[in-house]
Amino acid sequence: MSFEFKSMRLNFWERLFRTIPLTSILALTVGQASAGDREGYLTVVLGSVHFDAELNDFNPGILVGTRWILDSLGREYHLEGGIFYNSYEEASPIIMWGLSQTLFETGSLEVRGGISFGTGFYGKLAPHLKLEYSIPNMGGFIPLAAATLSVRADNVEYRFSVLPGDDAFGALNLSVATRF
Repeated sequence: MSFEFKSMRLNFWERLFRTIPLTSILALTVGQASAGDREGYLTVVLGSVHFDAELNDFNPGILVGTRWILDSLGREYHLEGGIFYNSYEEASPIIMWGLSQTLFETGSLEVRGGISFGTGFYGKLAPHLKLEYSIPNMGGFIPLAAATLSVRADNVEYRFSVLPGDDAFGALNLSVATRF
């Protein structure tokens, strides 16, 4: 049985406008927490630095998310989704779920550490990853993982995320999020 993911042919802007409403609804409605226990946010992906690889470092994107506050100790979980221009120069829908913890606070700054897991579209890379490393893919969507260190100041969060690579670190990604 042959399967063709039709949106692979869509350009970046078409994917953006098709993905944002779906992920916005998902991020704002998933979960059983009350409205007081969660907050929405918008993330702007700025770019990446790749280690030991000649890949595209210009990776703009936009994601919409919700984070649920678990307790007074600073533990949260989050769900976010959107679209970005990946390292292989493709428009990539992405959805990520994760956990984070306050590491320390000083004045109005909060430093957090966390991990995220999800999936993203890598149409050009997915077949290679499956052959070389047995990484599964479904129509070009592959599993993703990241460790994140972030700094929150008022309504803005600056995130530095490390994605795994062949030897250790594959890429360092920078993004900025703001609550709404």
